[in-house]
Amino acid sequence: MSCADIIRHLAFSLRPTVRTRKRACVEPWVVGLISFLSLIALAVCIGLTIHYVRYNQRKTYNYYTTLSFTSDKLYSEFGREASKNFTEMSQRIESMVNNVFYKSPLRGVLVKSHIIKFSQEGDGVLAHMLLIFRFRSTEDPETVHEIVEHFLHAKLQNVAGPPKVDPDSVEIKKINKTETDNYLNNCCGTRRNKSTAQTSVRIIGGTPVEEDEWPWQASLRWDGAHRCGATLINKTWLVSAAHCFRTHKDPSRWTASFGVKINPPKMKRGLRRIITHEKYNYPSHDYDISLAELSRPVSCTNAVHRVCLPDASHDFHPGQRMFVTGFGATENEGYAQNHLRQVQVDYIDTETCNRPDVYNGVITPRMLCAGFLKGKRDACQGDSGGPLVASDVRDIWYLAGVVSWGDECGQPGKPGVYTRVTALREWIAAHTGI
Repeated sequence: MSCADIIRHLAFSLRPTVRTRKRACVEPWVVGLISFLSLIALAVCIGLTIHYVRYNQRKTYNYYTTLSFTSDKLYSEFGREASKNFTEMSQRIESMVNNVFYKSPLRGVLVKSHIIKFSQEGDGVLAHMLLIFRFRSTEDPETVHEIVEHFLHAKLQNVAGPPKVDPDSVEIKKINKTETDNYLNNCCGTRRNKSTAQTSVRIIGGTPVEEDEWPWQASLRWDGAHRCGATLINKTWLVSAAHCFRTHKDPSRWTASFGVKINPPKMKRGLRRIITHEKYNYPSHDYDISLAELSRPVSCTNAVHRVCLPDASHDFHPGQRMFVTGFGATENEGYAQNHLRQVQVDYIDTETCNRPDVYNGVITPRMLCAGFLKGKRDACQGDSGGPLVASDVRDIWYLAGVVSWGDECGQPGKPGVYTRVTALREWIAAHTGI
């Protein structure tokens, strides 16, 4: 029974019986008693509500944790961020820690475990990790710290490798939200706001995305007007399409802006130099890739930070779900949009894309197709140079492609064609060191 029901019940039960066709006067003391009891009931309900909210309200506790381990792999095999071995080792250790709490009375309090980096330590390796918990707000912070530390030390004793973790090496330091954000924002491919990532909105006719959803997206502007998209791959370098700079080569007239809106942007930078692939030769679409160096580094925030670059050997699978984002037109031959949009597309294998009824053999090893053979979802004019991304098992996002070309926008049998980043990964590394 709710508080309102209790009050109504009290008022009804204490009301004098009124006989038909006979009007009775309610004594003043009865009215006073009803009011007094109603106030008591209301006070009790309010007290119970406050107690319930206070007792069940959750507070976030963030920790920076290190633990050492040994592995049959050499550090050089997994020490490089975003590599396949880095992902596999991170997933193993994160799963170990997740299971420690999942199989304990504290099940449900661990919100996130996230490997930031690995470093060498003597004969072993040190894993640097963020742990984010939600305990009841009534818990004492020192008690929470002791509980977390105890469970990690005690439960990791029984965890089988590989890798072989040393439970006695675990060190935990409480950090605040700002420090947590800084650590996550300096990792590639992390996203803070993912509210619309599960929807099937379209750039063509779609809806704007929310702040912080795709923090690596940039708008490239020539004399202040949006012309192409680009992707932030570190604090000073962008990846885009070569055709964006085919006739507009002067870096001093270009600017890059960041955030979900072109105007006003979250951040803006000039360009120092532009590098287009030496084998790009218009009107061919092959090798359609470029690099743009920013005039000065960007600051990593929730809204602006880098995507992960995949290894050359990274596999993207046919049918894999991907997302393309951009400020481009919402219809063929339309106009650029001020607010960033997204579209979910599927990776299409090259054999299918080269069929006579699709692109009839023109898709090269430097290209990949993504979209749907039935059409409707696609990038469009103004999205060129922007990112096509896919996530791994850790929900870390990688740059799979660069918006390059297509036969109009969203036409049946004509999916979007993207520059394949893995095929040109060594070229990117040669010019940027990334």
